[in-house]
Amino acid sequence: MERIIITPRQNYEEKIKKVGFEFYQNYWLEDAYYRFSMAEIDKLEKATNECYKMYCDAVEACLYDDVKLNMLCIPYEMREAIRRSWEEDDLSLYGRFDFVWVNGVPKLLEFNADTPTTLIESALVQWQWKEDVFPKADQFNSIHEALIQSWKDIHEVYKCDTYYFGSLVDCLEDNSTAAYIQYTAVEAGLHTVEMDFEDLDFQNGSLYCGTEPIGCMFKLYPLETMFRKCMDACKTEMCWIEPLWKALMSNKAMLPILYEMFPNSPYILPAYREEAKAKLRSYCKKPIFSREGANIELVKNGKCIAKSDGEYGMEGYIYQQLVDVPSYHGKYPILGSWVIGGEACGLGIRETSALITDDMAHFVPHIIW
Repeated sequence: MERIIITPRQNYEEKIKKVGFEFYQNYWLEDAYYRFSMAEIDKLEKATNECYKMYCDAVEACLYDDVKLNMLCIPYEMREAIRRSWEEDDLSLYGRFDFVWVNGVPKLLEFNADTPTTLIESALVQWQWKEDVFPKADQFNSIHEALIQSWKDIHEVYKCDTYYFGSLVDCLEDNSTAAYIQYTAVEAGLHTVEMDFEDLDFQNGSLYCGTEPIGCMFKLYPLETMFRKCMDACKTEMCWIEPLWKALMSNKAMLPILYEMFPNSPYILPAYREEAKAKLRSYCKKPIFSREGANIELVKNGKCIAKSDGEYGMEGYIYQQLVDVPSYHGKYPILGSWVIGGEACGLGIRETSALITDDMAHFVPHIIW
């Protein structure tokens, strides 16, 4: 794995806007790229698939264990609906693992299992860049095709007349990401309707868009927030994408459970809950629920070396062994490995000059050479 400086394409801003990438300012710079060998990509793909299987095994272990569900902050009122979602094999569309590359081994930081972003830049923008700059090279990237196939698989099971797509329209990144995902569903032949998530209408035990009942809905909206704001609506017998069982995967409290279950995995870092944090002298303190690197504290040998502010943490924290992330030209890359339809299928890289990856990170393309 190498980071290589390169001259940006002329007028690249106009090129990336043509694929719907509107929030590129100070985020996509294309003055560098990462180069991998095929053997390294094979390692990352294997780690991704094995981590997804471990997460599925962990869901099975937690689903009927109220002690573990309490650790995961799953509301008691939602547990029956979540169990039903798992038992009925409600299908998942996507997720993104965040790894760091340490001595040739991908180490798992967390799983963005419910509302992952960086999808447009991972699937479309960096592929466009590769085709322009390195047309003979390869890239770990079949995300777009996998999304289309996954929608076909979903429709084969659910057979809904209409699939609804909801996000918060006042958030450009989320709205653009939801629009792209909707586009892949249209490419798969599905009939779709876009809506503001705040316009959902719950009545008589069902969710409606206007006067039409909703049978299946993709939402770019966190499950834990849904449980808090509209719990009764969440329990309706409809298909959510992501499904309700993803609530067990999408919070950091699963990391200590994973370590308890798979302590010998080369990918899983030691992680503990509050009562056991003394087992680590160097750790990353993470809120159980958070986004974009908020409310993170890095402690090395008992001393805080970095800290971020934010609005998260009321549910508590977990403590994960601190990793010395390798620096490339003074940048710290996070490898976002995508899972579509349960299979590893692509890579997107964010980097920052700070130790905590936050919403100021840059996206950097990659090739296989």
